[in-house]
Amino acid sequence: MPADSAAILSPSASPHGRPRPSIRDHPVYRVLPPDAQQRLTAEGTEVDLPGDAQPPLDREHLWFVLSGVLGAFPTGSEVCVAPIVSGAVYGWDHALGSSGSRADVRPLLDVRLFRVPAAAAREALGHDWLSRFIALQAVQRLTLLEQEAACNASHRVSERLAKWLLRLHHGGNGAPLRLKQAQLAAMLGVQRTSINAAASNLQAMGAVRFSRGKASILDAGSLSDLSCRCGAMN
Repeated sequence: MPADSAAILSPSASPHGRPRPSIRDHPVYRVLPPDAQQRLTAEGTEVDLPGDAQPPLDREHLWFVLSGVLGAFPTGSEVCVAPIVSGAVYGWDHALGSSGSRADVRPLLDVRLFRVPAAAAREALGHDWLSRFIALQAVQRLTLLEQEAACNASHRVSERLAKWLLRLHHGGNGAPLRLKQAQLAAMLGVQRTSINAAASNLQAMGAVRFSRGKASILDAGSLSDLSCRCGAMN
């Protein structure tokens, strides 16, 4: 996707008057060396993307997730293999000059991002630092993918749905989950009828309410109890 397509520059305050999260609030940015922070701030841009944005994020930037949730999708698939939540960063391997994963990454919820040209990030942080960091991330990524594959093979749809709703709820800092059941079915790689049954079960338990393309979390504790808890965020 071109750098500016589907990207909307954001004002400093939300429509509700609350301060919008900025790059200075991001936990990864805050532990970077001061000179690297200055370079990234000077080169970067804050953008908003809606949850229904279809073109994937480009591979020419490093993306700091300030709010909302991104999802990673194998090319040509609607099955989401991993969430990328607030406080995370997508594109470290791009900053190193590697093509990295071929998964498409796009919003699951409305997201606020801070994007930095990959070349600027590489120059600011240095090749050695990035190489060590990406090696560590690769091990973590492999572990998560193995865990997700095992979960998909061994747990009921209702347990997996509860897990994903928790991921989105916590990863998006409690933001409204505007997701239709058909979207959830595609994300989990199951039939819509299976999602309908699972959603009805969770709703009957009082954990969540589904209405007009929106999922409202009523009791996160109960939802956690009903989840398979594979990689769930508490």
